[in-house]
Amino acid sequence: MDLHQETRAHHAMAAVGGFFGVYALLTRGGTFGSSETSNLIYLVVSGLDGTWGPVLVRLGATACYIAGIVLAVLLRRAGKTALLRWAAVGADLSACLALARIPAETDPILALYPMFLATAVQWVAYSQAAGYNCATIFSTNNLRQFTEGATEYLCGHDPEQLRKLRFYGGTLLCFHLGAAWGWWCVGRWSIPGIYGCLPLLIPPAVFLSPKTRRPALTGPLDNPPKT
Repeated sequence: MDLHQETRAHHAMAAVGGFFGVYALLTRGGTFGSSETSNLIYLVVSGLDGTWGPVLVRLGATACYIAGIVLAVLLRRAGKTALLRWAAVGADLSACLALARIPAETDPILALYPMFLATAVQWVAYSQAAGYNCATIFSTNNLRQFTEGATEYLCGHDPEQLRKLRFYGGTLLCFHLGAAWGWWCVGRWSIPGIYGCLPLLIPPAVFLSPKTRRPALTGPLDNPPKT
């Protein structure tokens, strides 16, 4: 892909990330299924409390996340960058189909196992674009980078900072448009509302298709962003 298509694909996957984020929060008791920070904290707390059932469930969630990262890294090391991005789309699609069939009364962490695995693959596959490290499954670092770029541009009028704030601003916008769409879908259909994410997977697939792909101008995906 050229830089423009790479950016479009990245922004399209950010919309998927936003949808996943709000879906997990609204349908699974405020649990965020795209990262491990809160899960690991509660894992420690449950262990200190001696409640071993929740510990095992949360360890399973961590194992899913690790498995997704390992799979993605192995594809990246094999030089299969295009396949890795397709794998992310496929993992998200599979997660949508699985999540729609998990009953509402299921333990919220257990119910999000498919999302933990899929978002881990997506994080590695879409960890950078157009020369910027940028996650598509959460927003904290993106907000920081956008704010830094805006501040630097206002202070020095550096064109590179303008390009930076536009890129991160576009990522944030797409992420939260996806979240807004997810909110509407969950409000209308509850658990099966995850099907509303399926149309969001079409643009990334289009950008990855051989007819629209061009020779890449950037190297392999390396150095995923920190949160």
